[in-house]
Amino acid sequence: MNEAGATVGYLWIGQDVSADPGAWWVWDVVINPDQRGHGFGRAAMLIGEEYARSHGAHSLGLSVFGFNTGARGLYDSLGYETTSVKMLKNLI
Repeated sequence: MNEAGATVGYLWIGQDVSADPGAWWVWDVVINPDQRGHGFGRAAMLIGEEYARSHGAHSLGLSVFGFNTGARGLYDSLGYETTSVKMLKNLI
């Protein structure tokens, strides 16, 4: 929520699909386009990390599209590490 109490987006996290109950996943994070760049994404991720930690998580993973440089920069600055890379070549 912003200073006026309006919702600016949402974060959806929970246990991932592995057998490890301490492995959690960011299923979705959305900040309204007109609210991006104001620290709401960072705040949401930090709140999510603390929530996951308090519920027994030892890791929090996520996927991000390669072209989403803004989100990738945010995750890098929060200490997330690249664990895999998926590549594609259009043949048309």
